[in-house]
Amino acid sequence: MLRLYYQAFSKLIKVDHLAMTPHQYWIAAGKGMERPYTGEYWFNQEVGTYHCKHCENQLFSFDTKYKSTTGYAQFWNHIPNSVKLEESNVKEERDLCCAGCDSFVGKVSFDGPPPTFIKYSINSAALNFKLKPFQEDPYFRKIARKEQQAQRSKKVEHNYLESNKNL
Repeated sequence: MLRLYYQAFSKLIKVDHLAMTPHQYWIAAGKGMERPYTGEYWFNQEVGTYHCKHCENQLFSFDTKYKSTTGYAQFWNHIPNSVKLEESNVKEERDLCCAGCDSFVGKVSFDGPPPTFIKYSINSAALNFKLKPFQEDPYFRKIARKEQQAQRSKKVEHNYLESNKNL
């Protein structure tokens, strides 16, 4: 009996529980879901990637995230070979685990938006978000250049008026 318990629990030992808060350990090892609308990333709209909190495996990209109506960070696709599905005790859903460390990340259901019709509901406590390095957009560079030219012309006009003021 003890051997069966150890085999079932050995998968959970891959996650370092000393480096986590009790809440994070409950989610990663106990397959718990955080309360809706309490996570850090459920409404995040920044550009970047989402990584596993425990092994830094890249799981999701910002461009596959969509507005959540359930209070969890929701995605319609994942990065290939980054996650794996496991059977759940709920018929309509499956458990989603990180492929790197086997920690629980969230739930998968098959009633999501197009093009995949898959909904990944992810716990924010299982994710780290890394911002994408800033890259200048040519459109905004053009606008900034026009603003600089306008400021220069105002400065030249102001200097001209001040120099003629003394005459």
